Amino acid sequence: MAAWRWSPARLAADFIAAGFRQAGLAPCCNGSYLQEFPLVAPVADPTASHLLYQGQKLAYTGTFSQAVDLRAPLVFAGYGITAPEYRYDDYRGIDAKGKVVVIFEREPQEANPTSVFLGTGLTKHVAPRGKRLNAQAHGAVAVLVIPSPRTTTAPAASDRTPRRGGAPLMLDEALRIPMLTLTRESARQLVPKYTEVQAELDRTLRPVAVPLAGEVELRLRNRVERQGVTWNVIGVLPGRTQETVLLTSHYDHLPARDTGYYPGANDNGSGTVAVLELARRFAARKQKPRRTLVFVSFGAEEEGLLGAYHYVAHPPFPLAGTKAVINLDMIGRDEAHTPQTEGRVKVPADTRRHLNVLGGAYFPGLLKQLRRANTKVGLELDEKYDHDSSQNALYRCDHFPFLVAGVPDLWLFAGWHPGYHEPTDTLDLINWDKMERVTQLAFTLAERLAR
Repeated sequence: MAAWRWSPARLAADFIAAGFRQAGLAPCCNGSYLQEFPLVAPVADPTASHLLYQGQKLAYTGTFSQAVDLRAPLVFAGYGITAPEYRYDDYRGIDAKGKVVVIFEREPQEANPTSVFLGTGLTKHVAPRGKRLNAQAHGAVAVLVIPSPRTTTAPAASDRTPRRGGAPLMLDEALRIPMLTLTRESARQLVPKYTEVQAELDRTLRPVAVPLAGEVELRLRNRVERQGVTWNVIGVLPGRTQETVLLTSHYDHLPARDTGYYPGANDNGSGTVAVLELARRFAARKQKPRRTLVFVSFGAEEEGLLGAYHYVAHPPFPLAGTKAVINLDMIGRDEAHTPQTEGRVKVPADTRRHLNVLGGAYFPGLLKQLRRANTKVGLELDEKYDHDSSQNALYRCDHFPFLVAGVPDLWLFAGWHPGYHEPTDTLDLINWDKMERVTQLAFTLAERLAR
């Protein structure tokens, strides 16, 4: 296995750490501002890999961090969701132990305003990672995903695909079984009437029996498995108690490609600069906060929120004492329609003072405090992405792992815009007044929470 260290990431991490140090924050982790975590970047070998069912090859996408050889029976498990709070369980009456689980992507009734799954919004159960962990907890050896024929998801531009070839995964990941997504043609080979099956699931919200005869044979090989590390950057302003309030961003962006360099001024230079400014402002105050303030800039967000998942799995401060997470990502541009949002979400004509907030549907108490803090700032707060399934917004940022863990959190997000994940995300397009206002809003809210 080849080993590598991301020198651009280390340069950025060291720069942020120096900012925390100059502000007067304490280090978090054995005298360091850096919380290191390992990565592996598998590059699949399609010539040595296959998925066979009844002698026929099934087409799929996906990789796994290590070689796989298995032959196992199949079992259908609906959407792969166990959600007792909604009295819903796709695994009820199913024995998945030692089997390959076949599930739909997404959630039931996602276009139904009266759905128990937060109406037309999304819940924490929609994310593929959670579904894989659920299958694993039920004893499954692999997961095959059927693309949802009724999804409301907007078609993604190629540059927005989160998993690029050779994209890193966490090396110490809790996920121990592979998850592959079938093509629609392959899905029909397993479940010929899967459209009707999904309609029945959405109608009844009860498990649907789908007999799957025979076994599948799965062989996965990688041409290379590059290993390396990256870092979360964490600075601490100790309070009078061990309870914590987190102010977070992510500092990574897309790597250079044939199409050029990706500056990432808004995504997420804007949020990272805001966290540095918040650290400076809080540390300069004479009065010590009651609750400890923790300033975090996560690594590897663009690869699937890996830094945030690592923090939640290995928290320097107990999650039980974490009273709130205020996440700042893409706070410096004016929201405007893109091909993915056009006709699917409502964007005001004037968004110069417009700010989206995600997470409030889960944590209304924290949202209420944000609204109170905003009376001094004057932004126009919008909760539309908490009630929209087309953009997958809920699980696309670093607040989400905390939400899954039950930690109150909000994502402050100015919205998507032309140039998102493009070389044109440049400094000259930042709305500095908006960025200052969002930073002030985060300061006012954190000040209240720290009291």
